[in-house]
Amino acid sequence: LNMIKEYSDRFQGIMCFTATEAIYLYEQGFDDLLVAYPTWDEKQLRTVCRLVKTGATITLMVDSMAHVKRLKSIAKEEEGMFLIAIDVDVSTKFPGVYFGVYRSPLRSVKKVIHLAKQIKEIPQVKLDGVMGYEAQIAGVVDQAPNQKVKNNVVRYLKKRSRKQIARKRTTLMKALHKLGISLRFVNGGGTGSLK
Repeated sequence: LNMIKEYSDRFQGIMCFTATEAIYLYEQGFDDLLVAYPTWDEKQLRTVCRLVKTGATITLMVDSMAHVKRLKSIAKEEEGMFLIAIDVDVSTKFPGVYFGVYRSPLRSVKKVIHLAKQIKEIPQVKLDGVMGYEAQIAGVVDQAPNQKVKNNVVRYLKKRSRKQIARKRTTLMKALHKLGISLRFVNGGGTGSLK
């Protein structure tokens, strides 16, 4: 992991699959860890809260107020806080085609802003970042052998989707900035996609 991070300053932090993985990596000397999926497990959340309290940078994903309330409750009991990132759905709808995955219920800028406003009022959580996982870009094959027509259609959909994602991300960032919210990171892309 260190070799990859040292390759370029464009690579910052490590995305983890679970809170357990983030805790393990922190114990191995890594920091600036983002947990890719919301975590509900109380033991894991308490451990992350304690680590953040002592200086760790471990950011947890949220996509609903229920997640935020759970973190708030645990942080109060631990007399600590959580760093959180909002998981934004950046799938693209085309007539008759839902191009992407049903990852987050936050499908509109309006919904994200509504959640961000609520988060801003809770001292036990700090909005650290925003993530929009572009599964339709990173995870859909567009160079399959012997499928030229399908490959061309997928490439076309990806191109259109990229433009919509860029507009959505720009609109979202302007709206957050207008609210006085400054983020440490904005994460896009996904496995197999450095674009």
